[in-house]
Amino acid sequence: MSDTPSTSSVFLPTWPTRRTDANLYPNGSTKSDELVLHDYGLEEIPMRYHIEQPEEDYDPQNVKKLDLTHNSFVILRGLTTFNNVSVLDVSFNSLSALPEDIGTLSSLTTLIARNNLLEHLPKGLQLLENLEHLYLSGNRLEYVPPVILTMRKLKTLHLGGNYIDSCPSNISVLTLLRVLYLGGNRLREIPASIGCLDELENLGLCDNILETIPSTLGDLHYLETLSLHNNRLRTLPTDILNLRRLQQLSLRNNPLVHSFVHNMDLAPPSLKELSGRTVRQNYHKVPNLDEILPSDLVAYLGSACQCVNPECQGVYFDARVEHIKFVDFCGKYRVPLMQFLCSPRCSAGVPSVDYDTSSESEEEIEPIMRRVLLG
Repeated sequence: MSDTPSTSSVFLPTWPTRRTDANLYPNGSTKSDELVLHDYGLEEIPMRYHIEQPEEDYDPQNVKKLDLTHNSFVILRGLTTFNNVSVLDVSFNSLSALPEDIGTLSSLTTLIARNNLLEHLPKGLQLLENLEHLYLSGNRLEYVPPVILTMRKLKTLHLGGNYIDSCPSNISVLTLLRVLYLGGNRLREIPASIGCLDELENLGLCDNILETIPSTLGDLHYLETLSLHNNRLRTLPTDILNLRRLQQLSLRNNPLVHSFVHNMDLAPPSLKELSGRTVRQNYHKVPNLDEILPSDLVAYLGSACQCVNPECQGVYFDARVEHIKFVDFCGKYRVPLMQFLCSPRCSAGVPSVDYDTSSESEEEIEPIMRRVLLG
């Protein structure tokens, strides 16, 4: 018979009457504030772990870390016994849902539920006001559960390896996020609001079907790692050059590594666009124009974007020319960046490289970008 039974808790080795260094807590834990029930094939938390054992210096109220990984849990019962737990790991089980009463674990700071069968999350999770780290990769989520957006203290959010096809624009409410991993999903686009995650240091968007990324990524001034490999990207926004702390950029297995787009067509500007350009460029010549025009037109004029050609004073609204510019990263890699012009003729006057590191020394480049992974 195996020393590590795989069915009922009846077969689990019982604790001796007196604990010694040789008689460890289950599955090797020697800490009185940890309960590790790893890889026992459990379907329930054994009853004896719900009860205080004074002779063994065990009290479920003292458990801070509860490890239930690699078991056979389909339904998780009895969590309320461990109401002081701060780290709960239920990864590698067969859970299709988390219990509603998980919200009673008010001290929980880390919840790990990787590689289960989760399709949604209980509303009770919104009661976990102290939760900082949430790992849900390898489940069956088809969307970002709305309850996650109520967890305003989250610093780490892993949602990789699911079936998520869109990222909600109000992801921006998670302002304390430092790590956001959405790799291995079905994302076609990323909302511009992601640029509001000011504390973000690590962003994983690999293994999706992204064709573009928003220019607002350039606002993530603390970003150190950006994973974009295995997508459908042909260009990058020039704003990515604002990421002065970026140390690793992964781009392999994207079309931009193999082939590049040189010419793109300009859709004819509307009459409103043409009129708006003229008015906007002569704005200073008409006094009190804001008081004359309707508020919606004033707002429209205020939305004008400046042409990136330094020789051009033009503006654009919706009609713009997409222009590809090749820029050196680390003085070793040339990647295509996307910029926007007001008219096709402006492309002739755009400098070939606005941000060129090729003349800098290796020492000067190192702090800016350490690795660009193209293959």
